[in-house]
This record gives sequence, structure tokens and C-alpha cells, in this order.
Amino acid sequence: MRKTCLVILGLLLFGVNQLSSPGFNRAQATSPAAGLNSDDLVFVGTVTKVYPVAAPRQRKRWAVVTHVERVVSGEFSGSTFTFTIHSPANAGLRLNRAYLIRAIKTDGRYSVNESTLEEVRPRKKSSGKD
Repeated sequence: MRKTCLVILGLLLFGVNQLSSPGFNRAQATSPAAGLNSDDLVFVGTVTKVYPVAAPRQRKRWAVVTHVERVVSGEFSGSTFTFTIHSPANAGLRLNRAYLIRAIKTDGRYSVNESTLEEVRPRKKSSGKD
């Protein structure tokens, strides 16, 4: 009986470890719009400014201003998009870098999970010569 309990416990711990592994996150992130509602927004934005905000009793105390390069899915007509995060350093954000940003709409407001930010290479502009 004790051996059976240990085997079950081992399998459960192995399963929990697999769920939190980086490979699991990459598998879910294969499609930019995977798991998003029609109101949600996915876009490529370049970070232009990061500044602290006075938000007592809030976990997200940094504002990130991005220039919207292109919308991947959803609808957005503005040229800038600002969102809040807990830590620019933990998110790996750097000024003048482009990121794929997934903004989930809840209660009429967009929320960005900083762990889903992915740095992308900027599109090369054609020189017009062929």
C-alpha cells in the first residue's frame, strides 16, 4: 500500500513538473491568437517608454508605452498602446525593441501578461532596388 502511494505521488509530481516546464509554454504559444477571444488584441509594438506609476495596492506598478507596428489579430486603430506590468526587468523589456504583445480584454480594459511578451526582429525595409 505504501509503495503504491509513493508511485502515485511520484507520478503526480512528475506531471506538475511537466506543466510548468518551458516546453509546455512554447507549445501553447505556437499561434499568436491561440486561446484569444474576438475582443482580444495581438500586435507587434516597439517599446518607446517605461515609467513607474503611482498605483497603491496594485501589483503592476510600471507603465509601458509601445508604438504599434502592426496588428496581428483583433482591432486597434491607435498608433500607441500603453499597458502596465510588475517588473520591466523580469519581463526582459528593453527600449526600442519590438515585441509580440497579447492583450486580453476583460471588463472593457486590456490586460497584458508580462510573461507572454516575445521579442521579435523588426521587419527589414526594402531598398526599392531589384
